[in-house]
Amino acid sequence: MFSFGNKIEKTAKQILEIFDEGIMIFDKKMNLVFINKKAEEVFGYKAKEVIGKSIDIFIPERFCIQHSMFVEEFAKNKDVLVKTMGERTRKTYGIHKNGEEFLTNLTIMHTDVAGKYFVTVIKDSTKTISSDRELIRMAITDPLTGALNKAEFMFIAEKETLRSKRYSTPFCVVLIKVDTFEELNDKYGYSIGDRAIQWVSNICCNTLRNVDVFGRWDSSRFSVLLPETSLSGAEIISSRLTKLIADNNFEKGGNIVDVTISAGVAEYDDTKTSLEEAMNNANLALEDAIAKGGNNTSVFSGRIKTKI
Repeated sequence: MFSFGNKIEKTAKQILEIFDEGIMIFDKKMNLVFINKKAEEVFGYKAKEVIGKSIDIFIPERFCIQHSMFVEEFAKNKDVLVKTMGERTRKTYGIHKNGEEFLTNLTIMHTDVAGKYFVTVIKDSTKTISSDRELIRMAITDPLTGALNKAEFMFIAEKETLRSKRYSTPFCVVLIKVDTFEELNDKYGYSIGDRAIQWVSNICCNTLRNVDVFGRWDSSRFSVLLPETSLSGAEIISSRLTKLIADNNFEKGGNIVDVTISAGVAEYDDTKTSLEEAMNNANLALEDAIAKGGNNTSVFSGRIKTKI
């Protein structure tokens, strides 16, 4: 049994007990001699249930051998005391008393005070990972619609150009504009304009194919990437979206709101255009659709003339 004798040791034990991360101490046979309150919470055990038990009960069976090798290698490493905490840390899986597995950051140390003991600092990283994923999601999406933001859309589009070059498979890009966005804001207020943007985004996301990439380009425009799609196929998809939105409406604050969109379609072909040119061409086609009164789709068939 691991013993805290004098006042200093008792103080150390109190500190370990209230430490914000899980602390477990194992003897040289890797049997548990101390567990603090946080580690009890992480694994779901009370100290009296696990003191004297092997470390194996805290690790999924398929990782036990791997973990034993890690500890053995660690114990033989004479330079371990000069390593930083980061160098002593690895991600691994723990197993809760109820049988559920969880990802954890595990930091290991050892001491020769009163015999050889291994000190393990455990942090359940499940919440951290969830938080990291949320931060990533926030970084790549438009907060109003949940669609990809412009930077992420272009990042994916650039990767698609590499695939297109490798397999000689052109693709199409589409720019979509909410025709009456400014008028909606002027007539009903910005909340209606925002609702129109969300409504158009939702219809597009639910109508486009799983392989298609959809993003918000700017305040009233959206961008679409259609992999391995011809100009005629892209025109059909865009016309379908245009008609679907024109044939429906939404209600907001007691107002029935009619919305239409215009769409400009262009092809990316490695032998003819760059991605920037393809997006510029889509914008020229969009301007043509708007000039014709909106609520329709135009396909680019000329050469680039202006920049967006």
